[in-house]
Amino acid sequence: MPVNLRVLVNEDDALLYWRIKAPIQGCRGFAIQRRITRPGQAAVEDFLLNRTGFENQPLPPDPKGQGFSKPSTAWPFQRFSWTDHDANTGDAVQYRVIPMIRNKQGALEQTEAEASAWSQSRKLGVIPGATFQPFFNRGFVISQFMARFLKEQNISAKEFKNKLNDQTEKQIRAFLSGDLRIALLDQLRIADEENGEIYAALFELSDPELIAGLVKLGKRAHVVLANGSITAKKGESAADARKRDENETARKALTKAGVDVEITNRFLSPGPLGHNKFLVRTVKKGKDVVPQIAWTGSTNWAPTGLCTQVNNGLLINDAGIAKIYLDQWARLRKAKSAFPPFLLDSNSQPKPVGAATPGSIRSTVWFTRTNKGVDMTALTAAVEKAKQGVLFLMFMPGGAGLFSTVAKLSGNSNLYVRGVVSELPNGRGDESAVDVNLVDGPKHTPLHLDIIQPEGVKHGMAKFAGDVAELSHKDFIGQVGHAIIHSKVVVVDPFSDDPTVITGSHNFSTSASQKNDENFVIIQGDRQLAEAYAVNIEGAYAHYRFRAFLAQTDKPFNGLKDNDTWQAPKLAAATKELNFFGV
Repeated sequence: MPVNLRVLVNEDDALLYWRIKAPIQGCRGFAIQRRITRPGQAAVEDFLLNRTGFENQPLPPDPKGQGFSKPSTAWPFQRFSWTDHDANTGDAVQYRVIPMIRNKQGALEQTEAEASAWSQSRKLGVIPGATFQPFFNRGFVISQFMARFLKEQNISAKEFKNKLNDQTEKQIRAFLSGDLRIALLDQLRIADEENGEIYAALFELSDPELIAGLVKLGKRAHVVLANGSITAKKGESAADARKRDENETARKALTKAGVDVEITNRFLSPGPLGHNKFLVRTVKKGKDVVPQIAWTGSTNWAPTGLCTQVNNGLLINDAGIAKIYLDQWARLRKAKSAFPPFLLDSNSQPKPVGAATPGSIRSTVWFTRTNKGVDMTALTAAVEKAKQGVLFLMFMPGGAGLFSTVAKLSGNSNLYVRGVVSELPNGRGDESAVDVNLVDGPKHTPLHLDIIQPEGVKHGMAKFAGDVAELSHKDFIGQVGHAIIHSKVVVVDPFSDDPTVITGSHNFSTSASQKNDENFVIIQGDRQLAEAYAVNIEGAYAHYRFRAFLAQTDKPFNGLKDNDTWQAPKLAAATKELNFFGV
């Protein structure tokens, strides 16, 4: 029987899942053939590259430290899923998955009779005119790509972080920030070109490009700019510490340009955080300010937010939702550096948009802090409705927040639960609390890594084709920052008739609910949005799953098996995943 293939896409990646009915005799893995049409170019057919060769296969010298790769016809994929990171916005792609067997002469050959049909053509990118348009960066600093870059440049991760704004780093900055940076800058550009205005509530502002975009708008930019995350010095009172401003340089630049930004609003830290990262673009019609779009998500307006963390941004083309965010901006400005009753009372009320009809696209916007944790109640209720599964990315959610709900759901054998957490509530040991089958060794012992914390590959732990030591979790924290996964995204039942997507600045934690300025939006019924976020989450999960696998086993991965025995255990291990993704 031919291979069954399903292809999912978002604005920057294509995710493939495939299934076979039963192990194929002599199969050494799968070649992935791609037909790609890049903007303005003719269609090209090629085979995706694999960086992992067969076990005990000698590798030639690698004097430049670039590593090796071969077409998957030579080094096949011994798995049932793959993310094509080489496809980009605007590309149209089709794929075909072909089993590779060794013939009697020992050569690899394609098994055309078992190959999948070509998938339907899919174009990467946001959907023009869609109400909700998600954008993602490529902030995988813990990666082979970045390990090679740092080695080639002969710089430390800390030096790389400090040089992100240099002219010499433009290329790597553009790559890591991806379409997320472009989309955010576009909103500032459009406001300028259309004589519009920007209203932004920001936690962190230090990126030169974004500051320049606001400066160019001058008095047409209106910013509630918090004082960041301040820690009181020894012997210093919280009140005195709160006078300090991590955004002082940006605030001075904005003030000098005539931007509407107050000198001390909202100075909440230490303690609470003015943690929003939203903007509203408006136009003026007479004396009226008319909201056009809203932007939310996890991305701080800093080089680290754009480049060194995994983040997302959500552009919302809905005047009603934009008005909700604009009204919140006005409340924050009015509240100064306090949480008066009018702010908490408003935050504690859900703000729905759209008819509450299952299957229709509708949303609910929430702001915090709230009274009696009603935001957490809404989050928990949305996740507990899962019938098929939950996918998520979280940054330091704590043990008492939404993570505890997701962790409990992962124990339900009828649900598929997967995600990455930048800091697990109780450390890496939490990974053993939930179940997924990652297979290795002659006994194919399952490893419990369904919810994983990011970790890098040690030099020599994996026999990649020229592997390089990656940053460890500890090194990243020490040299780059605390946020590895900084996205705050939950997707519930993404392939159902009525999926749910939740994202914003809220860390899904009790601190976010009880202390901070935060926002999130619960979006129901948008299948294309759910698919886009599912692809993004699975890409992050797959990236760190293998690294977590190596960290757990603490032994090298020696490469592909040069026999067909790998199929049965891996197919069994992938069954729940393939069922969830509808293959």
